[in-house]
Amino acid sequence: MADLNVQRTTTHEVVEEDYENWEIALWLLGILAIPGVPIIMVVLLTPWSGL
Repeated sequence: MADLNVQRTTTHEVVEEDYENWEIALWLLGILAIPGVPIIMVVLLTPWSGL
């Protein structure tokens, strides 16, 4: 059998993620849309909404 030469490197470098402003805005919009979409649908699509 062949000898396996396995070398493990244990570098635990934490890479800091640098988010841009538009990425943060999209995240916040997505988080707010989760409860917002059903509320808008109830307000706009119910018979007593006047539409």
